[in-house]
Amino acid sequence: MDRLTPMIRDLDMECARLLDRFSPVLGTPVQPDYTIDTRNAAFMVSRLILAYTLSESTYSGDPGILSVICQTLDYLRRNRRASGCFDLITCNFDTAPDTAFAINQLMDVYEIIAGETKPEMEEIRSRLRELIERAGEGIVSGGFHTPNHRWAISAALKEAARICSRPDFDRCAGRYLGEGLDINADGEFAERSAGTYNVVNDEQMLRLYLLTQDPHYLNAARSNLTMMLHYFEPDGSIFTLNSTRQDFGHKIYPAGYFVLYLLTGYLSHDPAFAAWANQMEQFCRRAGIVPYGLPWLIRFPDLLTYARDVQPDLVQLEQYSRLYPDSGIARWRRGRMTCTVLSGRPDFLHVMHEGMALTLAIYSNVCEKRNFTAETIAMTEKGCRLSCRMDSWYYLPFDGDGPDTRDWWAMDNANRRRRQIRDSLTTDIEVEIAEDSILLHLNWSGLEGVPIRLEFGFTPGHVRGSQFLMEGEAGRTLTLTGGSLEVTDDAGGRLTLDSAFGGHNLASRMGGAYPVKPDRFTVLLTTCSPAEKTVRIGTSALFPPTLP
Repeated sequence: MDRLTPMIRDLDMECARLLDRFSPVLGTPVQPDYTIDTRNAAFMVSRLILAYTLSESTYSGDPGILSVICQTLDYLRRNRRASGCFDLITCNFDTAPDTAFAINQLMDVYEIIAGETKPEMEEIRSRLRELIERAGEGIVSGGFHTPNHRWAISAALKEAARICSRPDFDRCAGRYLGEGLDINADGEFAERSAGTYNVVNDEQMLRLYLLTQDPHYLNAARSNLTMMLHYFEPDGSIFTLNSTRQDFGHKIYPAGYFVLYLLTGYLSHDPAFAAWANQMEQFCRRAGIVPYGLPWLIRFPDLLTYARDVQPDLVQLEQYSRLYPDSGIARWRRGRMTCTVLSGRPDFLHVMHEGMALTLAIYSNVCEKRNFTAETIAMTEKGCRLSCRMDSWYYLPFDGDGPDTRDWWAMDNANRRRRQIRDSLTTDIEVEIAEDSILLHLNWSGLEGVPIRLEFGFTPGHVRGSQFLMEGEAGRTLTLTGGSLEVTDDAGGRLTLDSAFGGHNLASRMGGAYPVKPDRFTVLLTTCSPAEKTVRIGTSALFPPTLP
């Protein structure tokens, strides 16, 4: 199937939903929750205009959709702020950055319909230009919240400056760009967000490159997209559990990355890089979703066939060992298995085989600390090394006359003298990566008698041990005392635990501990300090396919 057809079908379905939700009272489609704001109305009308102008669309030249377009443009003019900016009613009002995101979409369709000579299209273009210029004025007088906002503002102002012949827009963009890009040598932007804001930033980098021809912006997109090759899971989803933004922990597929790889490779004159778009397309197709990027394909028709038959180098995707120290993440890929180690988080280990996932947290409560949390990740020849120290301590009374207040919360407790009681619990973990398995060498030393609980959270599936069968249902917990365990799903995913151990079934947990996840089947391995154990997490079958 060609690249354009599924996107236009998806556009038509979206437009059908928008038409169904059109409010004659408001003069705009509303959102599924019956709310509307000017930012989202701008996104909606850009999609409607695109469908109206595309000859392949069901709605091409349709008078009904033209009426909705005109009314929505009126809605935007009536309801924008006095500054010219739009609102995002969930959080931002009279918002320059959200207006920038919106007019980027409006400017895309403004360019797409540039050659249209029909009177209604000339009228739409004139009205778009007025919205763009007034929005640009509002953006110039506004500010921003987060790092990525600067690049959306800069790209929008530079494009609006060209469309509206406004050098003041361009000068304002220059002030933002003068702050320098927030991307490190690994290709990571300041806002770690593999699922959402990398897409946002990369698109703005490409817009800035097209507007300035400065290779600095193209290279930034290329650097981030190269890093992203180490964030895809075997099922085609994106690892998001080290994100600092709202995509954290969400199951996201690379619909937004498709056109970014394609356009970056095209602008870099690198078909091998652009071929990663073909892989993103496959990931999306398996997940039953359609990639984004239709306006880019229309603006750059060469993208429809560019690198279409080039196969990406899957070794880059499926065989790697990488540490990103600034982001506190190490990733390994061995074919259909990935392993992720995180510093600074109690859910420090994540393993996936096909679509079957496992998360490990270790509960070992000593004073104010509840879970093992690695401070750093040290790479080794076979994997990595992690360590955590948990001190057993108590406050002592203040010296002298004591505190100046009787209010406990106002006392300078942070600077009280502390005395170490007995010892500290030290946890050392060696993670050893093999082709189809992961060995965890675990050592607890120092403070004696601390109950330790390894909490393996599996995707729900079919569970088999040497002497039992059960369904691993979400929310259920099983404590093993020895032997092995295998969890499988119906799609070919398999994860195993070998050399299990059990020393207690203590279930109490203090507030603030990493929670047992209600959407996972949790397997517990337990012991008390001091202890030295080795656990094997594997992907190969432990048991024959038939029962004895």
